[in-house]
Amino acid sequence: MNNTTTQYNPTKTGIDLINIRRVLYAMLRNWYLYLIFLIISVIGAILYLKTTIPNYLISARIMVDQERSPGEDILQGFELRPGLQNLENQIIILSSYNMIRKTVDELPFEIDVYRKGLMSQASYYPLSPLRITEGEDGLPYNNTFEFKYLDSNRFRLTSLSAYGSKMDTILFFSQEIQFDEGSFIIEPQSELESEYKSGSKIYIQFLNKDQLTQKYMSRLQIRNQTREGSIINISLQGPNRIKDIVFLNKLTEIFINDNLEKKNLEAKRIIDFINSQLVSVSDSLTLTETELQEFRSRNRIMDVSAQSQQIVSQVLTLENEKARLNLERNYYNYLEEYLESDEYTESAVMPAAIGIDDQMLIALMQDMAGLQAEFLSSGIGDRNPLQGQLEMRIENTKKNIWQIISSNRRANEMAIDENNRQIWELDQRASRLPEKERQLLGFERRFNLNNVLYTLLLQRRAEAQIQSASSTPDYELVDPARATGPISPDQHMVIVLAIALTLAIPTLGILITNLFQNRVVTEEDLEAITKLPVVAYLPHSRISYNTVVLTEPTSNISEAFRSLRTRLDFYTQDSKCPLIVLTSSIPSEGKSFCSVNLASAYSLSGKKTLLIGLDLRRPTLKKSFSISTDIGITSYFIGKNDLEDVIYDTGYENLHIIPAGPIPPNPGELVGSKKALESIEVLKEKYDCIIVDSPPIGIVADIYPIASRADVVLLPVRHGLTDKRALRGTLSEMEFHKIKNVSLLLNDIRTGGRRYSYSYKYKYEYKNKSNPNQAKDKKKASKSENGTPLKTEAI
Repeated sequence: MNNTTTQYNPTKTGIDLINIRRVLYAMLRNWYLYLIFLIISVIGAILYLKTTIPNYLISARIMVDQERSPGEDILQGFELRPGLQNLENQIIILSSYNMIRKTVDELPFEIDVYRKGLMSQASYYPLSPLRITEGEDGLPYNNTFEFKYLDSNRFRLTSLSAYGSKMDTILFFSQEIQFDEGSFIIEPQSELESEYKSGSKIYIQFLNKDQLTQKYMSRLQIRNQTREGSIINISLQGPNRIKDIVFLNKLTEIFINDNLEKKNLEAKRIIDFINSQLVSVSDSLTLTETELQEFRSRNRIMDVSAQSQQIVSQVLTLENEKARLNLERNYYNYLEEYLESDEYTESAVMPAAIGIDDQMLIALMQDMAGLQAEFLSSGIGDRNPLQGQLEMRIENTKKNIWQIISSNRRANEMAIDENNRQIWELDQRASRLPEKERQLLGFERRFNLNNVLYTLLLQRRAEAQIQSASSTPDYELVDPARATGPISPDQHMVIVLAIALTLAIPTLGILITNLFQNRVVTEEDLEAITKLPVVAYLPHSRISYNTVVLTEPTSNISEAFRSLRTRLDFYTQDSKCPLIVLTSSIPSEGKSFCSVNLASAYSLSGKKTLLIGLDLRRPTLKKSFSISTDIGITSYFIGKNDLEDVIYDTGYENLHIIPAGPIPPNPGELVGSKKALESIEVLKEKYDCIIVDSPPIGIVADIYPIASRADVVLLPVRHGLTDKRALRGTLSEMEFHKIKNVSLLLNDIRTGGRRYSYSYKYKYEYKNKSNPNQAKDKKKASKSENGTPLKTEAI
């Protein structure tokens, strides 16, 4: 033979890699699994689609107006600050606890009557089959009940709460039901009797406002429609589209109205501030006007000289400036009181509304208003880190405002002092005027000062009232709430998933089976372990005895052994008497079966063949030929009998056998002895071919001395039985002991199974016309004395 070593492949260790071709064969072979899973998946998909309550997507869109500039007019304080107009802040406000709670307070959602599907539940709103009325004690919040219709007057009500009171009783319609410090009344809706009389379970749940708020907060999704735009998309997913549409419409309505109310409230605060200033100014104006008129009447003087007119004109200008500075000082006083109050419930009057155009102060006031709105709208707890962060940011903003107020107040005082100095200079000039003109000038100055301030305040109040009357919200409802869907269950996705599971589950099972399959089932398994050739593929035998080639010469098994013999002839053509050793990695791989039939195939070819049983631990060959004596090769090894005495005629032409004989206590020493090797050489002179049935070489080392001298060593590998690890170990040991000329036999291949399938179109039959019962006679000869088939080694 050409192979000089076992050619064991040491790179393939552990679990073999999955062979794609083997997996494809397995998939085709197990096609019925895919059909079964397809039927199961289709049925499951249909049941899922029929029992699952569909979910809908309800969405609305709001546009936030960010085009207005807060500093364009004195009433910029009416508009939302940049901090409020920021889309992220609007999303926080819109999804805040306060905003959701305001919405829930205006909706009748505390009582929910619903049904259950396979994995979800859906409210009956607005057409509930049951009318639930609150009792005298209020509703039993945080409880759920199961309703079961019995007859026209009665029903069964069961509480489903895990904790607290329990109820499972029969009640009457219109009866007040007391439960857990609450009460309610259940009445049927006659127009929907088909629903509650259907026998399906109906569930009743009582949720307080806090629970409803948390429930909607968890479901509400708010995001920017586009990165560059200022449109907010608000959406809900749920099984009751009507209920969610009502909620979203109410939420957007409250959100827009709340914005308008804030703007109007700010305008009202400005008007209130101006009115408070007008009260004192109005009294002073009335008093100074009376004094002026009385002086003119008493002194019969209506006007002053040209010089006095010039002084009055200059003083009037200074008095106007003084009125403005006094108003500015009053605002700073108001702002300091506001900052000291630590109240976040409402924003301060903006500086621009009073005519103060300090852009830094305006910006800081706007930032603080935005932080206050975020603080009030976030609904966060006292211990939440975000609460502390917002408070810290508000305090820092306040400190910055304090610094600007302090700086502006000093500037205001300096401006007032300068104004007073200029007025004093004019007073000095006026002191040189006649006494009557000087007195008249004093009265006119006081009157003009109050009149200018009063006029300024009236102008500011009128502007505020106009703005309040014409104010519009900064938000616009682009799309009212509407439903799209259903979005789940997605029929196409369910079908795709069903098909995917149909393919995935059986395939995954096949992959796992192949991945952890540690038995030899295909030729690829052998290729992954060793490069040794497979010289024969022996099909499974349904015959219960070993002498198949002799008794069934036309069978496919006999044909396989004749093919093996022909191939071995090419390998051993240089040997006068080839020595062929059959061994295995573990027992029950068909070693003895192959030995008997290979020897039979050689004998039928006309070669004088000797079959030697060297498996001294489990001898089986004598049973195949009905040899009753215990004398065998063991008797020769121990010197009890001569070599000629242990050779038996099998009754078949050209076929002799040396059975194992009695089981010795030291089989390893006998098989590997010098006498055993010498006997093989002696027998080679008498026979044309010697077949040795040896013990499993993967378990015992008895046969190594003889195997090393063999012309061919055949290693049967039983299909579906041989362990890959055992085979690797055996080949590794054979390579270590330098056993040459090793080939494999893939034995016991099941017809139509796994990778291999044998079917012969032509059947060769050998008939003996002179003795047609010859095969039957030989078959009988292979049986025991009681006529029953002999038990042979499994193949």
